[in-house]
This record gives sequence, C-alpha cells and structure tokens, in this order.
Amino acid sequence: MYRTFLKVCGLKHRQDVDKLKGLDLDAVGLILVPGRKRSVSREEAKELVSRLPQKLDIVGVMMDPEPEEVMAWMSLIPLDRIQLHGEESPSLCRRIKVETGIPLVKAIHLDEKGEGNQEPGEYAPWVDVVLLDSVLKGVRGGTGVSFPWMKISDYQQRWSPYGIPVWVAGGIHPDNVEKLLRTHQPAGIDVSSGTETEGRKDREKMNQLVKRVRIYDKRKSNSGTSRTLR
Repeated sequence: MYRTFLKVCGLKHRQDVDKLKGLDLDAVGLILVPGRKRSVSREEAKELVSRLPQKLDIVGVMMDPEPEEVMAWMSLIPLDRIQLHGEESPSLCRRIKVETGIPLVKAIHLDEKGEGNQEPGEYAPWVDVVLLDSVLKGVRGGTGVSFPWMKISDYQQRWSPYGIPVWVAGGIHPDNVEKLLRTHQPAGIDVSSGTETEGRKDREKMNQLVKRVRIYDKRKSNSGTSRTLR
C-alpha cells in the first residue's frame, strides 16, 4: 500500500484538536519553541494531547534544544517524534537520539533559491526523516510560503542513499497539494497555515487536503506502488 505521511502542525487551541476527529492523519505537531505564534505552554500541551480524538503520532517541534529540555518535555507529554527546526549540529542530533530513543525529524530550511547546507553523511546516522521547509526573513517555518519545489528532487537524491525519506512543508494547501504529490512524490507532507482561516485550524480545509492526499495514495496503490511509512 502506498501512503503519504500526513502531519498537521501548530495545534494551539482545544477547538483545533476537536476538528481532527475522523480525519485520516498520521501525526500532529505541537510548537514547543517559545515566542512563536503557535507556541504552546506546558499546560496547553498537556490539554491538547489529552483531547486528541484518535491515536496519532505526537510530534514535538523544537529549535536548538538542550537534551535536558527535550527530556523535560518527554516527561510531560508522550512524544512519538521530535522535530528539530533550528541549526542543530550532527553531534546534538546524536545526543538527543541516544538519550530519547525516538525518531528524529530534522528540518532543512531552504532560501528563495532552494539552498540548504546540511550534509547527509553527517546527519544520517541520527535522523530518521528530513523535512524541507522555507525560511522567510529569518523566520524558520510556519510562514505559509513555499520554497522552489523544483529543488525537492535534488534533496531526495542526496538523502536516498542513506534511506532517509524526505518530507515537505511550507505553503502547502488544498489547492496545490495534488500538484506537489504528482510532480515530486514526497514521502510526507507537513502542513500548518495552509489549513487555517484567520489563524485557526479550518475543518473544511483540513478535510479537503486529507481527501486529496488519500485519493492520490489510492491511485498509487492501485498502480502497484508501495511505500512504508517512516
């Protein structure tokens, strides 16, 4: 069976969580970086997790955290993955991976030319997924702006020899997700602002995006293509 890993990120309000009921998602993301517009406090994170309507991977999004900070969050909420969105070095990724024992998603932020500087060989032993995202005026992720998608294949080729799947984020919404899937076939999609209206998660937008992704997956499955989730 072919399946695109699908994550909705930036849950902030209890109503955001309630709107997920029945949606065929794989994961949700909580922004655990202070000072971002979708950041959640420790109390908010606990409440949101307790209200999840179905079993979904819980991804904690952090930026250049100390391992002690990661472990503190893990003692509070049952994280299934950690998504690193800063300038984390390979050695920091190694420490976090060894100490937590759970999958790591490493974000690579691409500028308007689609350039990033992480070397696969240095990170591959410690990360499980690479996430390509945009950077806008120094803001990493959550901008609603896409990087040049024509660069996706370059990164897929770089990371493929190491068996590391590539996810894509940045500027994805229901109206362009099919084009992204057909043209570039990312292993996963991470969406935030593209499923919001006036800063709140929009049930209809999320539903439309999920439907279009799963219709694509069904077509790929019927063609005999298969892919295991990471």
